[in-house]
Amino acid sequence: MSEQESWHQHVRSQHRDELIQAGQQLFLQHNFPDIRVNDICKLAGISRVTFYKHFDDINEVVFEVQMRILTHMTDWLVAADQPERTGYERLKAILHSWVDYARQHGQELRFIVLFDLYYDGMQIKDELRQRYEQFVYEGQKSGFLLDPLQAGIADGTLFSQLDPHRTGALIFQTIMGVLQRLILSNHQNHFQPNALDEMDLPVITMLLHYVASPPEA
Repeated sequence: MSEQESWHQHVRSQHRDELIQAGQQLFLQHNFPDIRVNDICKLAGISRVTFYKHFDDINEVVFEVQMRILTHMTDWLVAADQPERTGYERLKAILHSWVDYARQHGQELRFIVLFDLYYDGMQIKDELRQRYEQFVYEGQKSGFLLDPLQAGIADGTLFSQLDPHRTGALIFQTIMGVLQRLILSNHQNHFQPNALDEMDLPVITMLLHYVASPPEA
C-alpha cells in the first residue's frame, strides 16, 4: 500500500469511528429509534454521502454501539478479577464491580436494555445479524465469569457440582435482569444510581450463597 493509499485508509477509518462515536453519544442521550442519520452526520460534522460509504443504514451504527458498550462493560469486569485469590473471592469482586459499573455507566446499560427490546423487530441484513450473534457467542464462550467459577470449583470455595457454563449464564442473566428492571422503572427513564443500593448486597449475597461450597458438617 502506498503512502497516499494509507492516508486515505486512515481518513476513512477515522470518519467511520467519528460517526460511531456521534451515534453513541446521541443514542445514550435519547431513545435510539428516535435518532436519524442526519442527526449523526450533523453531530459528527460528516456528510450523508460519507455516512453511506461506511454504513448501509443507521441500524449498523446501532449494532456497532451495542458491541462497543458490551466490550467496555466486559473489560471493566475483567479488570476487577484478581486471579491470585480464591474463586469465591474473585467472583465476589466481579459482582461488586458490576454494580459499580452500573452506578457510573447507567446510560450504557439503559442502551443495552433498549437494544434487547428492539432487536428481534429490527430490519437488518442477515450478515449483520450473524456477525452480532457470533460476537455474542464468542463473548459467552470466553466469559469473564468462567475462570473464577472454574477456579472456585477447583479450590473448593465453590460448590463442586456446579456447571460453570450454566452457572455463569444464570449469574449474568440475574444481574443484568435486575439492573434492567431498575433502569426501566426509574422516572422518565433517568437512571438513579442510588437505586442500586437496594439491590447490591441482597442480590450479590443470594448469588454467592447459591454457588458457595457448603460448610462441612
